[in-house]
Amino acid sequence: MSAPASSTSSAPRAPAAARRSHVVYGSTQPRLWTPPKRRLEVRSSKGYDVIEFAEAIGAPLLPWQKFAVIHGLETVRGGKYRFRTVLVLVARQNGKSHLKRVVTLWRMYIQGAKLILGVAQDVSLAREQWQMALDLINESPDLAAELLQVRRVNGDEWFKVKGGGRYKIAASNRSAGRGLTIAELNIDELREQRSWDAWSALSKTTMAAPNSQTWCMSNAGDDQSVVLNQLRERALADPDGSICLLEWSAEDDCALDDIEAWKQANPSLGYLITEDAIRGSLATDPPEVFRTEVLCQRVEQLNGAIDLGAWASCEDPAGTMDALRGRLAACLDVARDGQHVTLAVAAKQTDGTIRLEIAKAWTSTDEVRAELPALLNRIKPKVFGWFPGGPAGALAPMLRQIKNSEELTGGKASEACQGLADLVRARAVVHPGDALLDAHVKAAEKLPSGDGWRFGRKGSNQHVDAAYAAAGAAHLAGLMKEPSRAGVRFLA
Repeated sequence: MSAPASSTSSAPRAPAAARRSHVVYGSTQPRLWTPPKRRLEVRSSKGYDVIEFAEAIGAPLLPWQKFAVIHGLETVRGGKYRFRTVLVLVARQNGKSHLKRVVTLWRMYIQGAKLILGVAQDVSLAREQWQMALDLINESPDLAAELLQVRRVNGDEWFKVKGGGRYKIAASNRSAGRGLTIAELNIDELREQRSWDAWSALSKTTMAAPNSQTWCMSNAGDDQSVVLNQLRERALADPDGSICLLEWSAEDDCALDDIEAWKQANPSLGYLITEDAIRGSLATDPPEVFRTEVLCQRVEQLNGAIDLGAWASCEDPAGTMDALRGRLAACLDVARDGQHVTLAVAAKQTDGTIRLEIAKAWTSTDEVRAELPALLNRIKPKVFGWFPGGPAGALAPMLRQIKNSEELTGGKASEACQGLADLVRARAVVHPGDALLDAHVKAAEKLPSGDGWRFGRKGSNQHVDAAYAAAGAAHLAGLMKEPSRAGVRFLA
């Protein structure tokens, strides 16, 4: 959804001298944006007031930031804001934080907003934005003269200005903002919200405040960024709705070295960011990192434990375990919430690759107690593994009695997880394309553990026990002796 340039007043432009220079400048106009319902000028957008305020306090806005406030603060007849939610998507280090600080201070000092709440996934990030707002106040004699009180008590951090307006911070979680009535809610890095818990609590805080808004600032996320992705999709589907989308991003599937794509996603290029800086990121970042951080493009996974492209290339739905029954390794894992359990099997094939399959999945440990012994009697694995340091400990008395049971203790969980990732990268593992295993592999991210990492979950409602079980089975299969071939026995 990109609006024609003629649908609004002319967008703020780079200075004439800058336009004549050889420096490459980013795009002032976003690639995707919600078009205004009428021509935007002083009487139809409060954004012009914000631009004037920013100049007065010595914190002028860049052209793209002016575009954002003019469109995000569009008003309807009567002076109310058209949008309840403003979603700003732009690549990293382009000045999102400065834009939001200026709008926040304008709301407090000029409009008399009673309570502003700033939240982030980590409260330390919200505190950093809060402190930079204080720094901006202290740099302006006019603003500093009206600063009444600063409170720095952990868990109750805020500052107050004349007129009673307060700016408070909190962590973005299921209890954030409950009991508060917020005139303006600022959410930083919305892409990090992997469930609806925080949004459900926070979004209700603005319902009772007249003319309130929620500003969400972020760059693109991945498939697990559920809140960001749904708000964006709603804005694209309903340009007449209450969400204003302002997205500076590169076209999907563009070349990583396409300078036009850099300009689309980095409106501060030539002002805050240089071409050399972007080229440096291109030279050092993995492709998926560069796409989401520099090109503001949604990717399948961030910090993924397993390369999904390589995993897909390891798919072999036609293969079977029929010839491998005499050398199976099995492993069981239980999800952290105890609501999913998976048994995986693996065996090393004569070509050295390891085949993985899911033998069975359950939705409770009670089902496992009732069915696992008989299932293992049919499978007859040479070795059976499980991870005693996790939720599988609930089944420990039964699992320890299984023949050839091996506890994958200590660092063996990290070894198994990292080992599976390495096997996938080397295309040294095959799997049938099982939907359950695919989903759990996709949901697994790197969770630091000692000097290495193991599987973590990308969202509070995600399970990765099938990935753990597969990793454990592959680890045990790799330790088993290979079958003899032409009279020669190879050791793992």
